[in-house]
Amino acid sequence: MSSTGGPIHHETPVLVVGAGPAGLIAALQLATNGQKCMLVERNRTTTSWPKMDITNVRSMELLKRLSVDQGLRNVGVPQQYSFDVLFSTSIAEGGKLLAKWDLPSPDEWRRRIREQNDGSMPREPYQRCSQAIFEAWLKPQIEANPLIETHFGWTFKTLEESPDGVRCSVLDLDGQEHVIDAKYVIGCDGAGSKVRAAIGSQLVGGAVPGASYLVHFKSRDLSKLHRQGQFWHIFFTSGATIISQDENDTWTIHVPVPIGTDAKTLDPKEAIFTGLGGELGRLEIEVDEILVTSVWRPNIFLANKYTSDHGRIFISGDAAHQNIPTGGYGMNTAVGDSFDIGWKVAAVLAGYGGEHLLRSYEPERRPVAARNIERSGVHMGLHQEIQTWSSQAPGVITSQTPEGEALRSKVAAKYEAQDGENKDLGLELGYRYTTSPVVVGEDARDEPTWNFRHYVPSTFPGVRAPHVFLKDGETSIFDLFGTGPEYTLVDFTAGGSYGSVFAAAAAEAHVPLKVVRLPDEAHVRRIWERDAVLVRPDDHVAWRAAEGDGVAADPELAKEVLAVAVGQKQSASSLRLKDATAAEVAYAKPSHLNGEAFTGTTGVQKHEEVQSLAAFQQ
Repeated sequence: MSSTGGPIHHETPVLVVGAGPAGLIAALQLATNGQKCMLVERNRTTTSWPKMDITNVRSMELLKRLSVDQGLRNVGVPQQYSFDVLFSTSIAEGGKLLAKWDLPSPDEWRRRIREQNDGSMPREPYQRCSQAIFEAWLKPQIEANPLIETHFGWTFKTLEESPDGVRCSVLDLDGQEHVIDAKYVIGCDGAGSKVRAAIGSQLVGGAVPGASYLVHFKSRDLSKLHRQGQFWHIFFTSGATIISQDENDTWTIHVPVPIGTDAKTLDPKEAIFTGLGGELGRLEIEVDEILVTSVWRPNIFLANKYTSDHGRIFISGDAAHQNIPTGGYGMNTAVGDSFDIGWKVAAVLAGYGGEHLLRSYEPERRPVAARNIERSGVHMGLHQEIQTWSSQAPGVITSQTPEGEALRSKVAAKYEAQDGENKDLGLELGYRYTTSPVVVGEDARDEPTWNFRHYVPSTFPGVRAPHVFLKDGETSIFDLFGTGPEYTLVDFTAGGSYGSVFAAAAAEAHVPLKVVRLPDEAHVRRIWERDAVLVRPDDHVAWRAAEGDGVAADPELAKEVLAVAVGQKQSASSLRLKDATAAEVAYAKPSHLNGEAFTGTTGVQKHEEVQSLAAFQQ
């Protein structure tokens, strides 16, 4: 670093812009893979907004790979508490509990995972933790990492990309300009991303027809708040929602307000009372402290491209996609994005990763975001439909009449039938990269059927490998995978022939590879379907042996497989869409990627076209 009275110059392999969950995970992933980076964030500290409050099962698996899963659990909601969701007319005296989603505690999840050792379960349970706590806990760990240079209070301004790198301009708190030369840039700078704008990417989607007043507050008045039982969320038929953030004294309530409402005109305590009172008017509780408030409008948007023209700039998290909170897919999709681009950039910087590895980021991650944000709209639509039923028949749902009983039964049946929010394991665990340029594909006709609800255990190339406990009942096969940048070759053969051949090929190509030999694990072998499976650093299958092969892999085949897996060569599977089945096309290329309106929005719009409607969003 040097200064001559003008800009201060820096050099770094990777510049990460933005220190929300996406940026923090991207920086941590790079460091875990042995690569240095610089992280800049315009704010001086982490967010005070609660935002997300669930880290789902797949994200917890990825955080376990980064060795931060247990730390998150230590600062999050204790493991014995359930994730139960209630549906109510009001928690005032006389309010009706209409339905309940029983969502087990992490402790209960662990018991079920051990009992159901068939590959269909996650390695890790989910975790409740407010984003404000998540970021504040992770920040000092990032700052202490010697491979991550952090600068809070530095604002990204502009960038210029060339075939050889990216030059960025950043201002610090004193107005001093810093010029940062990076080989790669990862933009994690949120919905208004300047990095996204700089690469000519646009957000397309739409706004939700409504706004909410958020009040984040403290209260120990559990006798009233828990009148209908302990809960994670309560959805009221009036449209309000309350979230328990810590099972102690911290809560967030969202109350519907007209679009354009100024938060300064609203009384936060009155909003709490009105929200909790629901259909019965208001319920006063003891409020100890108001933490933050805002008026916000949910948006659904997807960037039309994730990667710059020269392939040196990438966007992740809210810069690439924006979700409605229902389902909790926003931050969890961001964790997947940043984990993915982090290990790929690290592999290229290490010298063994090829051009196709970086090119695989967008075709792998953008369809996942499209499906997740669409599903968030579907979940929101359920709650909006119930609210409409109630508003169209004022007073009926709380009445002791046949009409009231019928409406309450109708609402209960609807919620019981459509309980996929936070239960759709197929969506959370089952996303697939079957047409990726760095996956050695197979005939699409052999691909297992995919659905939102259930994760289908398989080692079909591109899917997440199944978690299974070994016969000792304690060791997960995930525990045996390579760490950091390592690929893993799992060999079930008696002689370990695949492992030997792949180890030699990896050594020659300087590819980090761990060989795991499991000749005596018949149960795992049955679920994993093949004698040998190559697993990427993100748990996804890059290749598997042919069915009934029964012989050692040919050395030339091993070289070819590794060349594709690390992006030195492009897989033929990435070219298969023109010959794929209708089912595969539907999974690999959701219609929303091509401009269709997302469920729950007011129609297809560009982000800038709705800024006047959503300018007050926090």
